[in-house]
Amino acid sequence: AEPVRPVQGHVMPDATALDRQIVSASVTNAALELLPESLASMAILPLQVRLVYQIGKAYGYELDQGHIKEFVATLGVGLTGQYLEQFGRKLLGGLLGTVLGGAGRGVGHQTASSGLAFATTWAIGQLAKQYYGGGRTLDAAKLKAAFAPLLEQGQGLIGKYGAEIAERARTIDVRNLPALIKTAY
Repeated sequence: AEPVRPVQGHVMPDATALDRQIVSASVTNAALELLPESLASMAILPLQVRLVYQIGKAYGYELDQGHIKEFVATLGVGLTGQYLEQFGRKLLGGLLGTVLGGAGRGVGHQTASSGLAFATTWAIGQLAKQYYGGGRTLDAAKLKAAFAPLLEQGQGLIGKYGAEIAERARTIDVRNLPALIKTAY
């Protein structure tokens, strides 16, 4: 990703801290997809929305929930992304299920959706940095065009964070999901 340059009159946050925050959110979302409870998957979009909010706020923007949801929806994330993810999960789960039997089917579903959750969250975070760091000047077409390469980069990082994702999945208590999802706006 290109370095973000501050727009006159806007705050320039610590890029390293923002990157850590993006990776942490990506790891959490990937870990949620590894949990057997389907309720955990429902936490992913709200956590992505919260990440965008936090990045916007770091750049000095006061955002409302509607603006953030519009930003995420512009990228085609949300319901459309979840349907594509389910399709990919079924496809990979079916392939592994054919090779490994029923156990392979479950592993395939979780692995595919976990990787997609990581990559999507990472790409959203990186794009939010570009968007807010550039003074919110990217239009919908530019946002969409920038998202695909970032998603690819995020997919390339999944292996690097595999152990961290597995560890986070072991420590998440689904009874605490409402507190995990709780937003700051």
